[in-house]
Amino acid sequence: MADKPRIMQGNRDMFWSIVVLMLVCLAFAAIGGYVTFGQPKPGPVPEFDSHHALSEDARTLDFPVREPELPADWQSNSGRLERLGNHDASVVGWVTPSNTYVELIQTSADAQTLQQRGEHPRPEQRPMPLGGEEWTIYSGEDARDMWVLDEGDVRVAVSGQAGQSDFETMAEAAAHAEPLPAS
Repeated sequence: MADKPRIMQGNRDMFWSIVVLMLVCLAFAAIGGYVTFGQPKPGPVPEFDSHHALSEDARTLDFPVREPELPADWQSNSGRLERLGNHDASVVGWVTPSNTYVELIQTSADAQTLQQRGEHPRPEQRPMPLGGEEWTIYSGEDARDMWVLDEGDVRVAVSGQAGQSDFETMAEAAAHAEPLPAS
C-alpha cells in the first residue's frame, strides 16, 4: 500500500512547522532589536535653540512673535512652523522640570481655527483669568487642553501634557513677553 500524500498526513506536522517558523521569526526580531523586555529608558532631551528659532519667526512671519522668559530648568526641545487654515503658526516646545511637555503656539489665525488644531475637537470653553489677562481654555473629551490668549493681532496658545502649574508658568511668561524685533 502506498504512503498517503504529505498534505494528508495530519495537523501535527502543520503545527510543528508553524512553531519552528515562529521561533525563527522571534530570533530575527530579537537580533534586529524589535523586541525589548522592560520599560524604555528616557534619553537626554534634544537641544533646540528656541531664541534663534523665535527670532527667525519674528523676522519672517507677519505677526508679532514673543519669546517667553522661562525658568532656567525648562529646556526647549522642538520647534516648527505649522499651517492653521490660511495662517502660519510658530510652535516651540519645552520639557518642564517635572519631565512633561508644554508647547507655545503663536499665530494670526483666529481662536476658532486654533481650537480645531489637532485630530480631536475642543468644543468646550471656559474663561481663565491669569496675570491680569483673560485666557480661554478650550477642552474636549479626547483632546489636550489649549489655553488661548487673544492679543488682537496675534493669538498665543499653550498646549501639551503638563499640569496646570506648568501651563500657568508658560501662559504668564508668554503674556508678559515683549514682541521680538521684526527686522
